[in-house]
Amino acid sequence: MASTTFNGPVRSEKGFEVATKNATTGAVTTRYSSALPDMTGLAKLDLATGANITLQADKINIVNYTGAAACAVALPAATKGAIAVYVQALDTAGGTNTLTFNAAGTDVWATGSLIESRDSNEVTFDTSAAGETSLVFTPVDAATNLFTTGSMIAFMCFEDGVWTIATEFTGAAAAVTGAFAFGA
Repeated sequence: MASTTFNGPVRSEKGFEVATKNATTGAVTTRYSSALPDMTGLAKLDLATGANITLQADKINIVNYTGAAACAVALPAATKGAIAVYVQALDTAGGTNTLTFNAAGTDVWATGSLIESRDSNEVTFDTSAAGETSLVFTPVDAATNLFTTGSMIAFMCFEDGVWTIATEFTGAAAAVTGAFAFGA
């Protein structure tokens, strides 16, 4: 297929897919392009950490979780076009209590979603399985967590009931701790 050049915005209501074809087998693999979304026009919302907080759709939700107490974060309903951005307001060096993101109702993570994590001071990734509905961050009580001040997780919905995620972690070079894991 030939390449195409557009003059003007390219729009999609269901996200963008990137297809790759294996030169040997001819098998085609399709993936969503899940970069951080453009946040133009999204309102900022400061949320105090707590046992139970709810992210609002179409907002940049700034949360002051530190690890000193557990925090459960409920996502809004995954409706096509919804975006909810979580921004970490403070360093997560205050304890080892978890930060848990829970999908609403029967909503799930897109199967095969990846999130960066740490295991024995080494980069690793956790992959979501079919039907998983939670994402848990477990910090260490030190200034070496990969998820810290300014880190973001964008939750984007291209298909009703399914969340796709994109991340930007701001940990320093010594960010060798803290683990993310998907769960049911």
